[in-house]
Amino acid sequence: MATTKSGGQQEPPKNYVPLAESEHLHPKGHAQLEKTDAGEKITATLILRRQQGGETKGLDYFQSTAFADRKHVSHQDFAGIHGSSQEDLTKVEQFAKSKGLEVVDSNAARRSVVVQGTAEELNNAFAIELHHYKSALGDYHGHEGPPHLPSDISNIVELVVGLDNRKVPAKHFSMDPPHTASLTPQQVAKLYNFPSGNGAGQTIGIYEMVTGDGPPGYAQADINATMKAFDGSLTAPTPIAVSVGQSNSGTSDGETLLDITVSSAIAQGAKIAVYFTAGSNQDIIHCLQRMIHPSAGDPVPTVISISYGWSPDETTQYISKGEYTQISQLFQDAAHLGITTLISSGDSGVVFGGSTAEASYPATDPWVLACGGTTIGNVNGASFTEYVWNDSWGSGKQKLAGATGGGVSGRFPVPTYQNGFPIPKSLVGKKAGRGIPDVAGNASPVSGYSQSAGGQLEGGGGTSAVAPLYAGLIALINANLGTPVGFINPQLYALASTAFHEISGPPGPKNNSFNGVTGYPASKVWNACTGLGSINGTALQNGLKKTSAKSPATVKEEMAHT
Repeated sequence: MATTKSGGQQEPPKNYVPLAESEHLHPKGHAQLEKTDAGEKITATLILRRQQGGETKGLDYFQSTAFADRKHVSHQDFAGIHGSSQEDLTKVEQFAKSKGLEVVDSNAARRSVVVQGTAEELNNAFAIELHHYKSALGDYHGHEGPPHLPSDISNIVELVVGLDNRKVPAKHFSMDPPHTASLTPQQVAKLYNFPSGNGAGQTIGIYEMVTGDGPPGYAQADINATMKAFDGSLTAPTPIAVSVGQSNSGTSDGETLLDITVSSAIAQGAKIAVYFTAGSNQDIIHCLQRMIHPSAGDPVPTVISISYGWSPDETTQYISKGEYTQISQLFQDAAHLGITTLISSGDSGVVFGGSTAEASYPATDPWVLACGGTTIGNVNGASFTEYVWNDSWGSGKQKLAGATGGGVSGRFPVPTYQNGFPIPKSLVGKKAGRGIPDVAGNASPVSGYSQSAGGQLEGGGGTSAVAPLYAGLIALINANLGTPVGFINPQLYALASTAFHEISGPPGPKNNSFNGVTGYPASKVWNACTGLGSINGTALQNGLKKTSAKSPATVKEEMAHT
């Protein structure tokens, strides 16, 4: 039995060891309140190690392996190759039951055991003392110091989540301005030379979550009206709603409606699955697990679109070191399963919430395709101009502004696929790191898309409009090629000179500075405003076919000499 130290931390039994990467610090402004009621029910998730020999391949594999030679793992086989071992699952389950905890779920592919018990039972199981805390983002339960586990399973469990359920400062990356929309997704797809097809056989998984703006949701009537506003000939999708601790609110918010309608307008034959979750790290992980490692009877996404930022990527105030690791490993799982994950880079330049330049996570994760924003103008047939998105719209009290998210990670090093590109050092830390975005597309509400919510027509834009647009493109290419492109970043950088419309600075905006915070300059080749540029869809598809027998490293080298 654990005893209590002064300051609200348990003295662990002698055979217990700390799980340092599961610790959440309580920064200034987070006030400890009363002890959590002993009988309060709480759910915790234990993430286990991979089975012996089950390590997944790193970035170098994808950089050095030809597209045609990649070995994607099936969902049916993943658990047996890269999941946790049954022996480890059993040991952790037995520990939980010995402490009076209920095993809610045990999943080898997800490498997780979900348990539930009272606060008192969890205190005893993990040698902690749960308290309630108050913060600007809301009250939560948590504890001081790291949780602990018996030494015989401490090397099996890599992370425990749920013992601290603080909300992350998640942001919708979606603009809901006055109705200034001037284009439709189909018009932009034509300007970007998207290939023909409808994405039949593909499933686009769309991530939606609770934020400070409220719960996510959609109404079918709004989907129908928005698709009709795009083009009366389009078929409105009937999304599959998947609840992961949160249900569809039934009322359309700008984010959810935009994600559904833009992706479906591009890939009319694809299924649309919308995953709803709440706002803690445990919720995020559970939702990603469900999308990447589906439960029986679930949709099986081939493409994932996420239009949210969860936190600046350097801070551990909201996301612990271990949580960053496990979330990134889920994106790595997706790459091995042949799933392409696209994530918006942000709508406020280099500003996430502070007063210094910050890059947004999860867009900075090296296993995802980060999507920045542009402004399209002067459309005349197939001719158009395209600039860095950094503008304002509306007037008076309704005047708003936005800019493409972009920057340099303080957490992740420069990935191999970005080697040789002019990735600058971070503005604040002056360190080399993963640069975002990778690609960009129409985002400015000035050239945005009509959305109909509750009978009210309004504009929709932001980098939220880019991730689902390119999710639709990937669905088209997957269906047309007859195989998933999966983790496409190495191929994109290898085809940088042939598959993109390069976007530099003047005469358009010359950087993504925003709200007085200096951003990164726009320049040729790659920049931290628009990455490689906007995608020429048909050129990308043709490039993938033409170079399928060559590794991205070889293609990049050949392109450099032409």
